[in-house]
Amino acid sequence: MGFAVAVTGASGFVARRLMYRLRGSCRVVPVSRPGYGAGLARAMRGCDAVAHLAGSGSPGGRGYGNAEVTEAVARAASEVGAKTLVYLSGLGVSARSTSAYFASKLEAEKLVRSSGIPYTVLRPSYIVGGQDYLSRCLRAQARRGRILVPGDGGCMQPVLADDAVSVIEKALRGGRFAGRVLDLVGPRRVRFAEYVRQFARRYPDARIERVPLAEALRAAVSGDFPYSVDDLCILLGGFEGDYGRLRRAYGADLSPVTGPRRARAVRRGRSLPR
Repeated sequence: MGFAVAVTGASGFVARRLMYRLRGSCRVVPVSRPGYGAGLARAMRGCDAVAHLAGSGSPGGRGYGNAEVTEAVARAASEVGAKTLVYLSGLGVSARSTSAYFASKLEAEKLVRSSGIPYTVLRPSYIVGGQDYLSRCLRAQARRGRILVPGDGGCMQPVLADDAVSVIEKALRGGRFAGRVLDLVGPRRVRFAEYVRQFARRYPDARIERVPLAEALRAAVSGDFPYSVDDLCILLGGFEGDYGRLRRAYGADLSPVTGPRRARAVRRGRSLPR
């Protein structure tokens, strides 16, 4: 096990799956938020690559704190001589965006690209399969008896967690991923309303309710809504990732996600934690 990888955000959904996948083939160094201080470089000592998967969805620090954490991670990775830095950003991040969340991710991307370390920036759509953020949000609503669909529901381009982890694993080795900014998306766009409809089949007592966009925004601003303002930006932004560029770098097709039933069927064939 000569190859060693540091994984930030180690308690997160994607990080746990990545560490599970990597064990047995390399040494894995988990790094959680309390470790982002002066001892970060010490924790990463001997690591050949860093998977920076930690992120913040809550305002604080410089916007959302994404830049501050990324700055510390990039500095530590440079100090230990890491040869690859993979950063998990977000689909929709661009210089044109007015979202504070996207702006914080963009600033973090710039820090990664200017770190002097060979990098890959991956911009994921919703990563689904098991205990992912979106599924937990929908389950919580279903248990309360109703699932809300804001506005027309918009579209998303979800990627299965197993596929996302495989892409990250390859990116950590460099190759065709080195120096690239790639959208981490599945091959198909899915209407959110249809995804919810399929999800709700498991909860026959839960009803699906459409919420007018203006009402959804007011509720999200007040914090009395299952989706945050940033969630609405992501769901209704109409972002479409470039799957073709990702496929060419990865060298194989990813599995399409048409709804939760498809995500579960694919996951059953894999030996990964939820």
